[in-house]
Amino acid sequence: MIISSTSFLIILCALLFGITMKIADLLNEHGLKWFRGSAIIFGLLWGIFGALLVLSDNAIANIVLAMNLAFIIRGRLDYLNHQAAASAIVITFLFGATFNPLLFLAFYTIFLIFGSLRDYIGDKLKVKTGVLAIYDQIMWYYPIPTLIYCLLCGNWIIFGAFLTFTVGYDTTKFIYKKKGYY
Repeated sequence: MIISSTSFLIILCALLFGITMKIADLLNEHGLKWFRGSAIIFGLLWGIFGALLVLSDNAIANIVLAMNLAFIIRGRLDYLNHQAAASAIVITFLFGATFNPLLFLAFYTIFLIFGSLRDYIGDKLKVKTGVLAIYDQIMWYYPIPTLIYCLLCGNWIIFGAFLTFTVGYDTTKFIYKKKGYY
């Protein structure tokens, strides 16, 4: 299978979106120290890669917007670098995408419910073993709903982008967890 240059760039942006999002989080909340200003730089990079995803495909744009607005309700944008990233993404959406209410609402609801469940399992219950621990460690609620959506609509770059984002985020989390930063 040959991948187009546009698809490759979307997948690359999704990977870097996930990696920079997790590194920005590690620099604030988990004790990672790199250099002065690194938290803001990684927040800006997270926002840039998210904004590029918004500009890449209108369905991806609506799903990324849903993700960011669900982050607000879930209380996940709790540091300046997180807020800068989300602001860049939302502003880019306002000027560069078309709102699809049905698509947005479907994914917003999914991300809000399943993301909140993950927050509860990991942050409140602090489950470390068993099936619930697996749910806390891997963000299944991004690639699975996009897979279902792509089975229905056929726009496979959406699933590829969110699977790649999840792999980038979770792999970065796993690597740094092994180094004691989680």
